[in-house]
Amino acid sequence: MLILGLYLSIYQSVLSDITASVGASSAFAGLFIALYFLGALLIPAVAGEISDRIGKKYVLLAAVAVMITGIVLVATSFHIILIVLGVFLAGGGSCTLEGLFSAKITDEYPDDSERVMNYSQVFFCVGAVFGPLLVLVVRLPGGAWQTNLYIAAFLLLAAGAAILRLPGDKKAAPEKSGTGKPAAYSFSLIKDVRCFLFFLSMLLYVGAEEGLAFFVMDYFDGASAAFGEISLSLFWASMIVGRFIAGKLHRYSGKIIIICLVMAAVFSLLLQFDNPPVVSVVLYFLAGLGMSAVWPIIMASCTRTFSSTSGTAGGLMMAGGALGGMLVPFLMGFLLSNWGIRSALLVVPVAMLVTLVLSLPALRKK
Repeated sequence: MLILGLYLSIYQSVLSDITASVGASSAFAGLFIALYFLGALLIPAVAGEISDRIGKKYVLLAAVAVMITGIVLVATSFHIILIVLGVFLAGGGSCTLEGLFSAKITDEYPDDSERVMNYSQVFFCVGAVFGPLLVLVVRLPGGAWQTNLYIAAFLLLAAGAAILRLPGDKKAAPEKSGTGKPAAYSFSLIKDVRCFLFFLSMLLYVGAEEGLAFFVMDYFDGASAAFGEISLSLFWASMIVGRFIAGKLHRYSGKIIIICLVMAAVFSLLLQFDNPPVVSVVLYFLAGLGMSAVWPIIMASCTRTFSSTSGTAGGLMMAGGALGGMLVPFLMGFLLSNWGIRSALLVVPVAMLVTLVLSLPALRKK
């Protein structure tokens, strides 16, 4: 999880370098962001179901290989088609690993899945904090941006070695469709009302989280631009704090997700006012603190609810998050260009409240 967080923030930090390497305009950065999420939408959904049929360990190893292939393509290619393919593979491989590792946590710790899931996401956030620092360390002495990607690929090889030591898991008994052929787990799950509510909740949550982070520099413009970078750092730091606390209080996850979503809605809504920059920085921190435990609790609840096909459930949650990461920031960008940054950020509290309404029925024990 730490390595996955590290890679994500490295990719975000060198995105402009990747764009410049093919002589493309800065507008292509949006294409590369979309391709990352497109890979995260398509590959985990398929890989999750395969993992329930042949075992998660094999699919995890395959995902490592796919991700390393994508990273190497991005780092070594100077043709835009190969870089596009590399970004797609790296995004899909990364999110497959995150989804299946989360499902594996539920398999191994069914009674403590929220606790361990929150702790695993603490490591993801720690990696995300250190990624830009690594880019800076490499860049200061004149190192090439590709060096950061090579380091990430090398660390993924170490992750592959760690996966080999994971315990095996049981394959789910193949269900039969009306034709007598094995049924698709994904279709069976998404037709279940609880899974569909989890899917929509994850879509809205990830979309709002990414939107709040992506548009922070648009909120702090002009003389207060420096506060944007501070806010973004504190936003992700608050995720570490919140997920650690939620892990300690995991027995109260049902109450925690209510408190978190209300906090996220209230503090992101307060960004609508003409606050002093320092106050807005604090609001970003508190909104991130509110968002922190939502992803782990939704993921743990869904994979535990559908434990016999936890890989498929984890893949669907990653696909839902990826779809949200594509749609919600797109909507916010449209609102920004037509009505300004505050109308765009208004999407965040609305999404948090709708997530609260959708997730509560799915989180019920019965």
